[in-house]
Amino acid sequence: MERERAAARHGFGTRCGMLLRMTGVATGLILSACLPVLGPAASAADFNDADLGAVQQQLAKIKNEESAEKRRVERDERAIRQLEQQLEQLQSQHSGLVRQADALKHTSDQLKANTAQIQDLQKQIAASSSDEQFGSAINRWLGTHQFTWNGAVAADFIYDRGNNTNTFALTFEPLVIYRLNDWISFEGELEAALPQGSSAEFGLPVAMWQLFLNDYLQVNAGIFDQPFGDWYEAQSAVWVNRFITAPLLYGAEAIIPPTELGLQLRGGLQWGALGQDVDYTTWVANGPGFSDLPQPTVGQTLNPVNNIQTNTNGKAFGTRLRFYPFPVDSNLGRLELGASTYDGKWLNGNWFNSWGLDYAYLNGSLQTRGEYVQTYRQMPNGTAQDKRQGWYVQFGYFLDNLPIPQLAFGLDRYIKNLEPLVRYSGVNQRAVVAEEIDTTPQLGFSGSPAIFTPHAREVALGIDYWIEPSIVWQTEFDIELPRAGGTLFSFDGANTPTGSPIGATRNDHAVITQFAIGF
Repeated sequence: MERERAAARHGFGTRCGMLLRMTGVATGLILSACLPVLGPAASAADFNDADLGAVQQQLAKIKNEESAEKRRVERDERAIRQLEQQLEQLQSQHSGLVRQADALKHTSDQLKANTAQIQDLQKQIAASSSDEQFGSAINRWLGTHQFTWNGAVAADFIYDRGNNTNTFALTFEPLVIYRLNDWISFEGELEAALPQGSSAEFGLPVAMWQLFLNDYLQVNAGIFDQPFGDWYEAQSAVWVNRFITAPLLYGAEAIIPPTELGLQLRGGLQWGALGQDVDYTTWVANGPGFSDLPQPTVGQTLNPVNNIQTNTNGKAFGTRLRFYPFPVDSNLGRLELGASTYDGKWLNGNWFNSWGLDYAYLNGSLQTRGEYVQTYRQMPNGTAQDKRQGWYVQFGYFLDNLPIPQLAFGLDRYIKNLEPLVRYSGVNQRAVVAEEIDTTPQLGFSGSPAIFTPHAREVALGIDYWIEPSIVWQTEFDIELPRAGGTLFSFDGANTPTGSPIGATRNDHAVITQFAIGF
């Protein structure tokens, strides 16, 4: 029996120790769990001091282990908190380093850009060979203003049978454009001519400011080519004009002033497909003036340049419209249809009215253009009205597209640079003034006296050899065919005009050759 009791106590102690180690709960709970194991027959007598000592040792051991575990957990929690703090510090340091790296990269990019600019400027300065070039480089770096030189130079040989002329002529027309910025520029042109190789004659045909306000509006102010029609503004340059001379209505006895002093507005827009455009030009100016003779007379020539001293007692107004009907991709060529009007006052309120129609057509090697103009001048003191009409039509064809067979010495290559031309022009007016007839030959005018008739007619035959698009050698054969009619006025000693009818006028022939360079 004692042996059984000892075994039971030993099993009880073992189970209680295991339970206490597994749960780690308080002592009271352990006892309450252990006592039922003994069963209902167990009593206090069944325990001795040794048993209680074993239980106390187990409890003490469990408490020690629990304290050690608690201290270990506390140490782990402290270590975790320290690691979390270190991680936060590392994250903060990493963010600061990223910001510093971005700032250093931005600074590096700026330094590279500044270095490149300095190197470019150093190269420009090193490439400069003069103070002027250095100043030009600095100006370009500091702003956008710049000067551009254009213009033309031409040399003529003129032979006129009727005027017994055999001479050379030279003209130099430099044109400078000063560009201040993207919307302001100035254009000025000088003209120096040597009609007979002696003293030079100078003029200022163009001097105007240009303001580009937007894509549809441009303002010009100053002295400008007359925008009437298409001749003065677009065709009068010596290397642009297909002929050497001008049509009769724009030549020695022009019926429309060549220049104006005033203000003009111009622009354009596309109304259809690409190439279907319309443009406009409208202007106000000082108005027309006529030659300074003792008194106003029918048939007087226009002043070549309008200025602020012209006594017009009013202003002139003009408008030009140009219409382009064909799209670029239609393969129909480029057709321009224009209409112009120019009306104003001259000499204390007398009216001057004019209108004109013009066309220009380009299609491959073919080019043709023409114009019809009519003017009316009110004469003072109730004298007869001064009416004039003028016209011209011309054709030209490049030989580059003709099937020319191969010739010896490569002559076919030179033939392809030729452009044959023909032009017919005429003027009708009531009279001419003898004192204004000047047969001095000059560039663009052969000096033929047949031009100074009330009903002048001219057939011009030309051949152009185009060395480059802006370098041309031109030869022109003029046949003057004036018609009878009209009056020749001349002033006597009392400054009174007397008129005599003009009968049959002898025809005249002239040959002009010219070498022109545009730049």
